[in-house]
Amino acid sequence: MIVTHSGRFHADEVFAIAMILMLGEKEVVRSRDQQVIDQAEIVLDVGGEYDPQRLRFDHHQNSFTRERSDGTPYATAGLVWEHYGIEILAAKGLEGDYERQFALNWVDQKIIKDIDAVDNGVYSEDPRPSVSMLIGMMNASSTDDVEQQQAAFNQAIEFTSGILNNFIKTAIKEAEVVVQLEECAKNVDEGVLVLAENLPFKDFIRSHPEITRVVYPKGSEGYGVFCNGAQNHLPERFRGLNGEDLNAVSGLTDAVFCHKSGFMSVCKSLESAMFMAKSQ
Repeated sequence: MIVTHSGRFHADEVFAIAMILMLGEKEVVRSRDQQVIDQAEIVLDVGGEYDPQRLRFDHHQNSFTRERSDGTPYATAGLVWEHYGIEILAAKGLEGDYERQFALNWVDQKIIKDIDAVDNGVYSEDPRPSVSMLIGMMNASSTDDVEQQQAAFNQAIEFTSGILNNFIKTAIKEAEVVVQLEECAKNVDEGVLVLAENLPFKDFIRSHPEITRVVYPKGSEGYGVFCNGAQNHLPERFRGLNGEDLNAVSGLTDAVFCHKSGFMSVCKSLESAMFMAKSQ
């Protein structure tokens, strides 16, 4: 049995429940009654206790001071993902300790950390659209109506499960190619990373500033050029042009287009894409 608090629900415990239910069905009870809490197998966001060995995951007590290396404090979502994430990723089919750790961190950085930050009031002075706001909006208009609020809570878990599944699927895709990308990154020439296949590289290159642009195959379209950050966008003279206009300016014969912001372009041949990628 999982026990979390009654009343208004928040993204941190809803996401935590969605995580645990990925590993098997469990009864979920919403209560602040200490006798009920004491009977639980897993306690989330209530009870005033953090003890992962006993599966107690509250963060509201003064004795709880855990935070990430960047200072973002943990809430229940982050604590539960830290505890169960590797097991969830393994159950989803991801192999390899290195890859699982990569995916664990990826999901935390992309969504869980923000949920924890919001729950700890980090953005209370400057609220902005977030998944936490969406979950909060799903509460019943009157949380005193227990039946109505329970229905809203169940809907929030279903909604959250879909979001979390999508993030995990993407993290697994990223993790499955990270070792391959790290090998490719050893052969960067003049800041250009050339890929023989279209791997999911965009997150990877953000942590590799030595990679300024990427050339990659785009199937029947030819080859793409993608720039790592605004400082590496393609030259002004190419931006917003396509076909004959772009070929006339670049001196190429098979350039297809360059985005008006300069963050990417497409050419029919690898040679032309390499020319674009090395243009200053």
